[in-house]
Amino acid sequence: MSDPITQREDERTGGIQVISRAAKILDALGNRPDGMSLGEIAQAVDLPRSTVQRIVAALDSVQLVRSPGAGGVRLGPALLRLIATLHTDVVAIAQPWLQALCDATGETVSLARASGLQLAIVHYVVADRELRVVPRIGLNLPLYSTSGGKALLALDSDEQARAVVGDAYEAITDLTVKAFPELIERLKEIRRTGLSYDRGETLEGISTMAVAIDTILGRFSISLLVPSTRFQKHEALYRTEILKCKEALVDEIGKAALRD
Repeated sequence: MSDPITQREDERTGGIQVISRAAKILDALGNRPDGMSLGEIAQAVDLPRSTVQRIVAALDSVQLVRSPGAGGVRLGPALLRLIATLHTDVVAIAQPWLQALCDATGETVSLARASGLQLAIVHYVVADRELRVVPRIGLNLPLYSTSGGKALLALDSDEQARAVVGDAYEAITDLTVKAFPELIERLKEIRRTGLSYDRGETLEGISTMAVAIDTILGRFSISLLVPSTRFQKHEALYRTEILKCKEALVDEIGKAALRD
């Protein structure tokens, strides 16, 4: 007669294994919106085809995948609805990490996204100190001069960046980049370090540092907005904390699939 405790432990372990395998299958399908055959899935997740078939059937029964036949297996409507719902909650997901970054640095933090040629701020946390930067929601600033905008441009190739912003730019301050070759050098450095800077290129007296996150819910920039008078003194701290925030948020939301 089997030990009931051992039996429950075996069932629990088996349940975790099934969930882990289902997650791998869903992840593989997320990288192939055109659909995959059972054989392709089995190869991608390194499981027997019979195992994949059983798990896909279970996922199909609750609409997490669709397996219409000749077209292969795709993500299902239930999962796609969930993803759409989560997309509207990016600010709610990001808020605790943005607040933690603000607390760790004592500086204002903004969350933004690209909107055409502009960087659009969608959320911010204002520092609780006398001398601070207070942005405005809906304030649109050029991608090519802001640290957040350049961080987002650096996610793409030079050709894709040129297609977005063109070759010549309006000088907002004396330090604003004036032409595309100059911007390319900035983008190369951002790709190398993961960090983007705006040292008075957009607003005189304001320096910013930014990182970009490329997630399953979209691309966003996270920026620290600092009076230039104290930026250099605390730059090492800002660098450490903003990279920590980026890692935490990408882990929380999920990294985007690799793009061609």
